[in-house]
Amino acid sequence: MHSAAQTSPGVAQLEAEAQRKLAARDVNGALAIYEKLAQLEPKSASYQDEIGFLLAASQRTPEAVPHFERATQLDPKMATAWYHLGVARLICGDGKRGISDLQKATLLAPDHADYHFRLGSAYNDAGRYAVAIPELNKAAKKMTQEARLWEALGLALEKQKRYKEARTAYVRALELDPNNTAVRNDYAYVLVNAGDPMGGVAQFKKILERDPNNVNVQVNVGYAYIGAGDYKEAIRELSEVVRRYPEAGDAHYDLGIAYKQSDDLGNARTHLEQAVKLVPSLAEAHYVLATTYVDLGNTDKAIEQLRTAVAQRPGYSDAWFELGMILKDRGDTEGAIEALEKSVSLDGSDPGAFNTLGLLLR
Repeated sequence: MHSAAQTSPGVAQLEAEAQRKLAARDVNGALAIYEKLAQLEPKSASYQDEIGFLLAASQRTPEAVPHFERATQLDPKMATAWYHLGVARLICGDGKRGISDLQKATLLAPDHADYHFRLGSAYNDAGRYAVAIPELNKAAKKMTQEARLWEALGLALEKQKRYKEARTAYVRALELDPNNTAVRNDYAYVLVNAGDPMGGVAQFKKILERDPNNVNVQVNVGYAYIGAGDYKEAIRELSEVVRRYPEAGDAHYDLGIAYKQSDDLGNARTHLEQAVKLVPSLAEAHYVLATTYVDLGNTDKAIEQLRTAVAQRPGYSDAWFELGMILKDRGDTEGAIEALEKSVSLDGSDPGAFNTLGLLLR
């Protein structure tokens, strides 16, 4: 009769068997072997990391997290384990801790471009675009042929209103993936905001050549014409969109703006009212509708729309300023002061709000 030490296969044989299972794409078989190895070598961080990786690859990410955690406890300097833990936590919806884990991975392995890319992408997902940019720039030095990286960098730069840099990133993304309509749409939008609205129109129309029924892009064509100051063409494009798709709230919003810029306040009001009905969460639509009501002499409705706008977006400084000015003109000094103080606290660079508030406080 053989002893346990004699009959149990050695660690090296088990590792070789696990590799054969992986080569044969037998993930469950490999997982079982690594679990045996982890029992034989309970202080091995690499086995815990491998178990976690195989669980995650089997769509069992929540089960993988404790193994990645154990790996980082056993070897706090194991960058791969921190990276896997961060990615797993992000997948499980734990963004805060996932980002913290990825930060540790990039500190331990600063030359690993994938880690910087994943951290930058996580920052993007969290709306932390300013800190995403340096991480994505680090990744871009090595991942020059990765379209997704240039797309992520373009997005972060766009959100920071660094439109010319965003344009460069999106151009690179499209060179690598020319059929990506989402990136082309973002690129066109950036062109409009970078002062090249007709370049934006051309890119939007390229998308429509492939996808003629894309309502969002049809609306964006109108938006680009507004950016170019060609309100007649914007009205023509957007009128056709709302005729074909009367429930397209964004189209009504942009059409309302085009009419307002053309001094056609009646049509502006009609389409902006439809926009806030169809997309009640669009704070900008409430604001523009309010300014239209002011132009039409209906300050009661203007106040109602502005209060809705600032309730939806408390940091909407322009809406607070407009509300304060209307209340001042109506003799509601207390209400005007409250609104203008809010406007100044959000945007201290606006001399109009600051000076008006100073006069009211005397």
